[in-house]
Amino acid sequence: MHRVALLLAALLSFPATAAANGSGGMLAGPTAQRFTATPASVAPGAKVTFALRATAGARVRVDVIAADKSAVRVRLGRVGESGSVRGDWTAAVAAGKYTARLVVTGAGVTRYYRTPLSVVTPPAPTPTPVPATLTSTASKIFPVQGPFNFGGPDARFGVGRPGHTHQGQDIVAAEGTPVVTPIAGTVHWTAYQAKGAGYYVVIAGADGRYYAFMHFQEGSTAVTKGQAVTAGQRIGLVGATGDASGPHLHFEIWVNGWWASKASTPIDPLPELQAWAA
Repeated sequence: MHRVALLLAALLSFPATAAANGSGGMLAGPTAQRFTATPASVAPGAKVTFALRATAGARVRVDVIAADKSAVRVRLGRVGESGSVRGDWTAAVAAGKYTARLVVTGAGVTRYYRTPLSVVTPPAPTPTPVPATLTSTASKIFPVQGPFNFGGPDARFGVGRPGHTHQGQDIVAAEGTPVVTPIAGTVHWTAYQAKGAGYYVVIAGADGRYYAFMHFQEGSTAVTKGQAVTAGQRIGLVGATGDASGPHLHFEIWVNGWWASKASTPIDPLPELQAWAA
């Protein structure tokens, strides 16, 4: 009997928090619910909104993680009295399948919640038919309509960049210099990438190739997705948006589509640019 009494006394004095994570026990520390990433599938450079409800006073962040890729940390701060938290993130990462991992910390406890997130290259839209009068590809126009230079060795196609190689040719010019499309075609894509291309436009050329123009001045993009364009038509102005150290146009030429398949690839545009400039 004495042994049974001691056992009962020990059970009664066992701290309630010790069973916090056991089945049927109450969770100690902060918790979260309704964690979402909207939309769950986005194009590179698009905005994702994280939303959740969590214990007031807790600190929350989202880690965007994937195998063989560096994690991206999105700090959402401390949870207010309402318990509701929202935060936006620009998906400046390569296409692939990711996990958005919510990290909730408080009272010496850290908990994790997960939701899937996909970053996908947008499919090529059905192009607007280009009028027959716009299909001449015999003569191309230089894209920068003002004084320019081709920069130094680091401006060339194929040079090393942190985590990737340079896929185009930089054309250095003054901020606000007009940029035109060298060829008739259809506007394939327009977007903004904060940590990369800045404001950019991709033209599906009438010659079957794709032409990319990056780092436009904010508010200067003059065309919209699906629009037919003529050779020499202004599409934007030279700027320094995104990851740019100064005003310039980053110019790319792609064959077999723009990020359309494994066969899609950029080629060195400098020989053609030099020919057009001459």
